[in-house]
Amino acid sequence: MNKFFKRLALLLAVLMIVSMMPVQLFADNGVTGEEQSNGTSENGTGENSYLTISGIAGFEDTQFASFADAYAAIKLVLEGLCADDALGQGVATAGAFDDLFTNRDKKGNATLTYTISGNIVYDETGYANLLTMGRRASHYGNDRHLINFKFVGATGKEADTLTVNSNITLPYEWWGEKTVTSISFENLTITGSAPNGLYPYQSYFEGINFKVDNCNLKGIKIYNCSNVKGTYTITNSTLDGTGAPADAYAIHLQGHETEPLTININGNTIRGYDRGINIDQKTANATISGNTISIKDAGRSCIQLSSLKSTVISNNTLELTGGNAITLHENLLTLTAAPEITVEGNTITGNGYLIYDGAAAKSNEFTSENLKLTIGTNTVASTVDTTQGVKGSKKSGLSETVATVVNKALTPAYVATVNGVGYTSLAEAIAPFLQMSRHLKIPKKKVLCSPILFCADIGGFRAKRIKRFLRESKNPQRTVITMML
Repeated sequence: MNKFFKRLALLLAVLMIVSMMPVQLFADNGVTGEEQSNGTSENGTGENSYLTISGIAGFEDTQFASFADAYAAIKLVLEGLCADDALGQGVATAGAFDDLFTNRDKKGNATLTYTISGNIVYDETGYANLLTMGRRASHYGNDRHLINFKFVGATGKEADTLTVNSNITLPYEWWGEKTVTSISFENLTITGSAPNGLYPYQSYFEGINFKVDNCNLKGIKIYNCSNVKGTYTITNSTLDGTGAPADAYAIHLQGHETEPLTININGNTIRGYDRGINIDQKTANATISGNTISIKDAGRSCIQLSSLKSTVISNNTLELTGGNAITLHENLLTLTAAPEITVEGNTITGNGYLIYDGAAAKSNEFTSENLKLTIGTNTVASTVDTTQGVKGSKKSGLSETVATVVNKALTPAYVATVNGVGYTSLAEAIAPFLQMSRHLKIPKKKVLCSPILFCADIGGFRAKRIKRFLRESKNPQRTVITMML
């Protein structure tokens, strides 16, 4: 009996202590949405996952467990911003717009920043215009626009993940306003099952500035098919194709508008995709530089050029695994103006082919009139075939013009010839002569030397030795050494 009362007293004491504890001890740090404790509410994942949205009054410090929760809360506010058609293209007063959207530039363009903590899902299924919390148009009247969108990792790309399972619908713009929609992704891991990949999309707008910087992309490609002007910038990121759909590119940028699209793909590591980069925008001015690229499909290319205005491919490392470094697609023949392509400073390793010539493969031909191809100095491994390319399992040769440019680039550029022998450096050219001059009496009346040697320090030998040689030559009229300068 005494034991019973002792246990009862202990139980009552525990209950009394628990009842006195502050409620915050059992709270969830203010994360809104149902099923908050485990973070498994719709469009959210992970116990400590949430997003914040800055740039809109009243929600700066709110932690949403999912995009769905943010959508439900903010949509209600947007519905009251305009007198009518608030979620369509209704007009707001300048004062009302400025009071709600707190991050604006001098032109009245508002920015929303989505800060991701943990793992947050973006999926528009069931949530029309999720990016803009239900609003379809960026134009609010009175020179006000909701037009700039940023996704950033709260801690960094190793800790914060944006899982993208659908297209990202941008707000539409009124024609003639000459505005540019911008969307960027920074310091994030980006993955997901979106069929088109990371694809911001809108049929009716005038320009886009797209940026990915310092991100890890896993099993998802970057895609564009917006027929507008603007910029696509992809820098300092790792694109890992593990788990990506078969035949997927890492980066595929398309379009057919007459407005220019500036593309900068720099400082990235691309591996594990069946295909690499495809530039397929007929007005594109593209720079592809400083990247390391390797693909899985032995019948495809690290870089495919399908349609463009100009492209510079420089200082990349292309690691071949049976495929090509570059494809020159036959569609380049259909452009109004001959595309300009420059390839220089690249290192091409592994086993495979330098160029797949799509025109030659279709019994057509690139010429100097329809293709402005320049190939500078590149480091090409001896295991890379420079005479043909491959698509699938079929090999084909090069157009005569392409072959000529390739052969010229691969032929050493001689800076000097000595008695008909070419040398790629002055040091190589002079070294045998200097070696002989140590042991032989200097011949007279037989030497003509370029003035450049008077100020050179070649192969470790001071120029004064050559000066002495010239002083002792009585009649330097007969050429033994000629310099190609």
